[in-house]
Amino acid sequence: MELDGSGARRGRVVVGGLVAVAVVVGGVLWAVVGRERPPFDVDAVPGSQVVWVSAAAGADRGTLELWQRGRFRRWERTFAVPAWVGAEGISREAREGAAYTPEGTFPLTEGFGRVPAVGAKLPYLSVDPSNTWWWVSDTESPLYNQKYRCAEGECPFDTALSENLGRTEPQYDYALVIDYNRFPVVPGRGSAFFVHVDVGRPTAGCVAVGDDVMRTLLATLEPSRKPVIDIHAR
Repeated sequence: MELDGSGARRGRVVVGGLVAVAVVVGGVLWAVVGRERPPFDVDAVPGSQVVWVSAAAGADRGTLELWQRGRFRRWERTFAVPAWVGAEGISREAREGAAYTPEGTFPLTEGFGRVPAVGAKLPYLSVDPSNTWWWVSDTESPLYNQKYRCAEGECPFDTALSENLGRTEPQYDYALVIDYNRFPVVPGRGSAFFVHVDVGRPTAGCVAVGDDVMRTLLATLEPSRKPVIDIHAR
């Protein structure tokens, strides 16, 4: 394999008559293969970018793939990488207090992080070191499952039941918000579901991948292409 301009190793492999490009970035193999059949219903997604996450039923480890529709309306898988999911697996029973990753298809409309995401195309909130940004998981609060800025001790919700976005490192160095239970919000159905940086273990319900993958997703997903995340147990 040779080095590309970014220092990543690249190689060409013939798969079933097609040329696949394997890219090694940070020790992770990124497989780029064209003309495969998407694992999702292409007529059911609203746009041209899909983050596909799958894991065996009950498993806490699976795969994240990025699929994009290009010229001639052809879907192609851009890459596939290992991903952590909730400690209790993927389920339609996701709720507050359970370590399930929600199953289904959800929009990806914004991101945030402790580290500036240069080149991010979705709206991106840079969480400053003041530690005043929270994601509200207090089920009794009308702000449930929303981000809110306030100084600790002055917040109109129970901060012990919420997440301080600036203190969670490295997970929230980069994050994408999964629009599960957001529009509308149902109290207790679950909050603070993100795609974020992994720390080598299952999550409480989020999807976690390497920081290099997060940077690539933030630089690739575009509002005009209506990206969604499609999460399913297999």
